[in-house]
Amino acid sequence: MQQNQPYDVVIIGSGLGGLLCATLLAKEGMKVCVLEKNKQYGGCLQTFALQKQVFDSCVHYIGGLGEGHPLNRLFTYIGIMDKLTLKAFDPNGFDRICFGKEATTYPLAIGSENFIEQLTSYFPQEREALRNYIEEIRHVGNHFPLYRLRMGDAQEKSIVSGKELTATLHQLTNNPRLQQVLLGNNLLYAGMKGKTPFYQHALVSESYIHSAHKVLPGSSQITKYLMQELRSMGGELFHSTEISQLVTHNDCIEYATTKEGLRFYGKQFIANIHPERVVNLLDTPLIKPVYRKRIQQLPPTISPFMVNLVLRPATIPMQHYNTYWHLKDDALAAIDYLPDEFPATYAAYYTESTTHKGYAESVSLLTYMHASEVAPWAATYNTTQDKNDRDHRYQDFKALRAAQLIQRFEERVPGIQQHIMAQSAATPLTFRDYTGTPQGALYGIQKDVGNPAATTIATRTKLNNLLLTGQNINLHGVLGVSLTAIATCAELLGMEYILEKIKN
Repeated sequence: MQQNQPYDVVIIGSGLGGLLCATLLAKEGMKVCVLEKNKQYGGCLQTFALQKQVFDSCVHYIGGLGEGHPLNRLFTYIGIMDKLTLKAFDPNGFDRICFGKEATTYPLAIGSENFIEQLTSYFPQEREALRNYIEEIRHVGNHFPLYRLRMGDAQEKSIVSGKELTATLHQLTNNPRLQQVLLGNNLLYAGMKGKTPFYQHALVSESYIHSAHKVLPGSSQITKYLMQELRSMGGELFHSTEISQLVTHNDCIEYATTKEGLRFYGKQFIANIHPERVVNLLDTPLIKPVYRKRIQQLPPTISPFMVNLVLRPATIPMQHYNTYWHLKDDALAAIDYLPDEFPATYAAYYTESTTHKGYAESVSLLTYMHASEVAPWAATYNTTQDKNDRDHRYQDFKALRAAQLIQRFEERVPGIQQHIMAQSAATPLTFRDYTGTPQGALYGIQKDVGNPAATTIATRTKLNNLLLTGQNINLHGVLGVSLTAIATCAELLGMEYILEKIKN
């Protein structure tokens, strides 16, 4: 479908960032199209079914969807908030943190005062430290203007951006167990000792302390309603449309071409794909070799391994919280696990049965996996469009790792294995193939507090009509990607203008 009249905006990639940008710009009367290489839209919001049970591929719960939060206000403005069916988590502990074989589980609660109260019962001498922690994450959030939906500048962020994660927690409390409990759900941002900025932890934690919800029946509902809004405003979407080149003229992109030779012309282009893939699509002297090399050498966050379990009806009681387990007392140690330690951490996400209330119909188990573990099969690809079961060695490896992860879970939920009706597993290659992230990285580019400039990518590029968005730009996660989408669109609409629209 060659376009004789150009779109106002051509967006490459239909992840949350791309769909939000498309919807925000279509609301301003722009003619927008979204191009997706896969059959299914949504990127990390994709879901799949196993024995008729819906599973989230990546986004199992979301912080900040409660009334008044910036994410809630954005979703309200674009017209999807009132359409989402949300399931709230246990307010006295939406996440529970546990270590080794200890029976104790430490609750991370919703609401600042409740958060303090629930943990004070386990750490009675640490009330002041917990209050200081809440004040510190609020202080950091206040220095990110976009997170508060207000105007500001980069200087504000720079005041708090140099704080390192573990050092900052050590300053707030000298209780080592409390430090690790506060780090306990770091699977949400793949925290690394000495690398991760405290602000990543602070913004994520504050959003979940505000509110924590699961989208029912799955996160793809966000995709569904964004697409509905976009189409209602004349936006167009094309799946199974993989871009092979971005053709430039002078200092602009003229059109995007597919492997089949279809051309999509645009006045503006927004790339909602990894920056490495963007530069590989471009052949222009404006993208200097030094920049290409820098992008190619950006360190990815660690990759995930996931097992999804369908449970026999009315056998496993529903838990209205997520469990985060750590093999060692150090909650960040698992990211450097040794092969014989696998799994050194996991998160367990439950989904309640619709026919047997009070019982779980499924559980998803998420842990870390080094991409090197699946390196022997890195040259192979497997999606619904391009089937490739790889070889029996890969299947045997996947089955072994799945069994090890389930066995770890069995230690805390005795008898779980006898109640599994069906299961599936996803390796870093699965995530790579379906989300387009190199090595299947959980959260894109790894931030480095000691070298922020090298691991930060701007929304604007050297090409006058190419902008970037998505989890590799600015911040990751549903909250981070949503705020980044606002920043990307602000390059075309003006920040003050778009913020006033969202707020009012």
